[in-house]
Amino acid sequence: MFNRILAFIVFLMVLPGIIFSQLSYNREIIDRPNVSVISNIAYKLPFRGENYKFYGTVRYHISGRAFVNNKVYNTFIEAQHLSNHNMPGIQMRLLKSSGNGRGRLNPQKLSVSGNYIVFMSPLKRNEKPVKFYYRTGLFRCFYRFDRDGKAKQKSRLYIDFEALAQYLINLDNAARLFGLKVNTVTLRREFIKKLYGTSLGQELESRDLRFVKYLSRKVNRKYEALFLVEFGLEQK
Repeated sequence: MFNRILAFIVFLMVLPGIIFSQLSYNREIIDRPNVSVISNIAYKLPFRGENYKFYGTVRYHISGRAFVNNKVYNTFIEAQHLSNHNMPGIQMRLLKSSGNGRGRLNPQKLSVSGNYIVFMSPLKRNEKPVKFYYRTGLFRCFYRFDRDGKAKQKSRLYIDFEALAQYLINLDNAARLFGLKVNTVTLRREFIKKLYGTSLGQELESRDLRFVKYLSRKVNRKYEALFLVEFGLEQK
């Protein structure tokens, strides 16, 4: 009983900080690291922007799973600027990246890497982009998607593969501005053909993007509505 009371008191102490930091966060990008510097310093991604937002206040403000290498930081910000022009109305959701201080580009373990970001796949409902993910995202772990990317529980909800293909191209274009490239993309393996079947499929195939095709059943199910993007140094 005492432990429960203590946990509740701690929660009440932390709650104002979480709410205040979320409400007062400046939506404009204030600090942009020097793009000419190659370092292993980790930069924290913004909580929200005009066309993106982190999904999960606790994960961002308490767990701190929002750090990336400085070049990956710049890549993400530039990709969002590109998306404003060629993906109007699409709101991207970030799920997680690395923890504090993890800014290395080529570590041996992904868990301590600053070269990756996990995104929530863009969705459509009734032919319109899903913009508010709190109702959809809260129960998203219970949704199952078929091989065509349609939610089995809600036939009107499905993955927007056109937007996903365009966003991967935006990330790759932005990465090359900072000496990087999209190294690997992890998503449900059945969805790779769906991406190649979009209007941007040929452009995707022409790029040096490696889709991870051999996944365990558990991992394949994990990335039904998520996709993991890993960045690496561009080979010249």
